[in-house]
Amino acid sequence: MKPALTRDDITLAPYQTDRDHDAVTRMLQHAFAGDREGIEGWMKIGGEANFRTLLDSSRPAATLLRIPMGQYFGGRSVKMLGIAGVAVAPEDRGRGYAKRMMRACVQAAHEESWPLVGLYASTHSLYRAVGFEHAGHRFQYTIPMTQIDAGPHDRERVEPLDPDSTELRECYAGFAARYDGMLDRGAYIWQRVKSPRNEEHHPFGVRDEHGTLQGYVFVNQKRRPDGRADVNLSDFVFHTPAAGRRLWALLADYSMMSHDLVFFGGPTHPALLLLSQQRYSVENKDSWLIRVSHMKAALEARGYAPCVRTQVHLDVSDDLVPANAGRWTLSIENGQGRAEPGGRGEIRVDARGLAAIYAGFLTPSQAASVGLASGDHAALHAANSAFAGGTPWMNDFF
Repeated sequence: MKPALTRDDITLAPYQTDRDHDAVTRMLQHAFAGDREGIEGWMKIGGEANFRTLLDSSRPAATLLRIPMGQYFGGRSVKMLGIAGVAVAPEDRGRGYAKRMMRACVQAAHEESWPLVGLYASTHSLYRAVGFEHAGHRFQYTIPMTQIDAGPHDRERVEPLDPDSTELRECYAGFAARYDGMLDRGAYIWQRVKSPRNEEHHPFGVRDEHGTLQGYVFVNQKRRPDGRADVNLSDFVFHTPAAGRRLWALLADYSMMSHDLVFFGGPTHPALLLLSQQRYSVENKDSWLIRVSHMKAALEARGYAPCVRTQVHLDVSDDLVPANAGRWTLSIENGQGRAEPGGRGEIRVDARGLAAIYAGFLTPSQAASVGLASGDHAALHAANSAFAGGTPWMNDFF
C-alpha cells in the first residue's frame, strides 16, 4: 500500500530549472501523451515562473501551471488564476499527490488575494474534493459550408489584422464583457488564439464608417484526406449585426474548397443567431470549473444587475480556506456588491455550491435542488436575482 501524505516535508514550491526541468517534462509527457520537444515548447509559452512543483522532500513528485488572467461576471473582469498541466509521474499516481498539490494551490491563491481559481478538469472528482464546481460550458459547432447564410448584408471591406494589435484586444474585451464566463485574456490565452496546437490562425476584421473595428475572426484551413479543407475558427467576435453578417459572408466565401466550419462557444454562440437556418451540429466538449479562493474579494469584484438592490445572507463552510468560512452579508446596490462578515446566514453553502452560484451556473434555488445549498425557500428564491445573468460559457480552452 502506498503511504498517505501526512508529512510536513511535502510542499508546493516555485519551479527551479536545474532541479525540476527533466522531472516536470517527463511528468507532462506521460500525462498528456506529448513528445519532449512539444512539451518543452508549451512550457516556454506558459513561462517557467508560472510552474509550481510538489516536492516530496526535495524530489519533484507533481506539477502544475498557473495562468494569470481574469474572467467576466456581471460585466466586470474578476482576477482568476487558471490552472493547467496538472501532472503526476506514473510511478507516483495513487498516493494523493494531486489532491495535496491542489489544496496547497488554492491556499496559496487565497494568500495572494486571487478571488477565483479556474480550470478544465480531466478528473472532476479530484477538483470537486477541494471545492471546485461546474461553472460553465464549452461547445463545438460544426456547420456545413454550404449552409452558411446570414441573409442580406453590406459588402464592407474586410481586412487582415495584426494579431497583436491593441484595437483587436479592445474589440474582444467589449464583446467578452457581455457574457458571463468569458476570459479576460492574458498573454498565454492570446497565444492559443493565434496558434492553437501550433496551427497558425489568421485574423480578419470589419470596420464601421468611422474606421472602428466592429468584429473579427481568426481563421485556419485544415486539409482533409479528400483534398478539400475544413475551416477552423479560434475566435469569432462582433459588436453589431452588420459586422457579424459581414464576417459570415467572409467565411461563406471559403466554401468552394472547404467542407465544414468548426468553432466553439456556449450552449449557443451569438453568431449562430444571425444565420437564416439553424442547420449545424453541436457537441458538448467541456465543462469548466471554478473555485472561490478569496470570498470577500470575489463577491466584491464581480458585477451585478444595476436594477437589483438586495442583501444575501450566506453561511459558508470551507475547511480548506477558513477565512472564507462563516456568515457573510452581501449587499448589492448600483451594480456593485459589498461583502462583510456577519448576518443571518439564511443560505448555507460549501465551497462547491458557492462556486456554482457565483458563476450564475445555478441559481440558489437550483443549487438547493442538487444538494449544493440549503436554506429557507423564501430566502433562496429571493437570492435568485442576485447572480442572475446569461448561461456562463467560454470559447477558450486552457
